[in-house]
Amino acid sequence: MSRVWLRVVVVNDHRIKLGQLEQAVATADRHFSLIRKKYPQLRAYLVISLLGDQTSIHSSLDRMIAEYPALMADSHAKNLMLGFLKEPLPEKSTEAQKKTWKVRFQRLAQDLEFDGNSQVALVFHELDYELIWKLQADELVDRQLTPQTKASIRIVLGTLAHFSRPDAGSCG
Repeated sequence: MSRVWLRVVVVNDHRIKLGQLEQAVATADRHFSLIRKKYPQLRAYLVISLLGDQTSIHSSLDRMIAEYPALMADSHAKNLMLGFLKEPLPEKSTEAQKKTWKVRFQRLAQDLEFDGNSQVALVFHELDYELIWKLQADELVDRQLTPQTKASIRIVLGTLAHFSRPDAGSCG
C-alpha cells in the first residue's frame, strides 16, 4: 500500500481588519492627492474594486458593505453583518433606536476582516486618453495591476493590503 502525502501551504490571503481598512483609505487618499497635484487636469475619483464590483472609497462603511459585500472576507462575522443589514432601521426610528443600531453595527464591524486584495482604482468623470496613457506609466500608479495597453482605461493605485501597511505612507 503506497502512501500519498499532501503538503498544505497556507498563502497569506491579505485579510485586513477595520482599523487597517481605515488606514488604507486615508493613505490611498493622500496618494491620490499627489497624483492630482501632478495632473491638475485629472477629473476622477477613487473606488475600491475587485472582479467587477466596486464602491466609492469615501462611502460610509455600511454603504461599502451593502454595495460591495465581497469587500468582506468570508467568515462567520460576514454572515452576521449581512444578516444584520438585511433588517434595516425603519425610516421613522427614534434617536435611541438609531444609536442602538449604530452601536450594534460598530460591534459587528470590529470582527470583520476585509479582502486586502481589493484594488484602489480611479474612475474618470471625463475620459482623456492621452492623460490615461501617461498615468499607466507613472510611478505613482501600480503598473503591475494597471493594464499597460491603450485598450484599457483601468488605472490601479494599489491594493488595500498595500495601503494598509505602515510604510505605505511614503506613497512609493
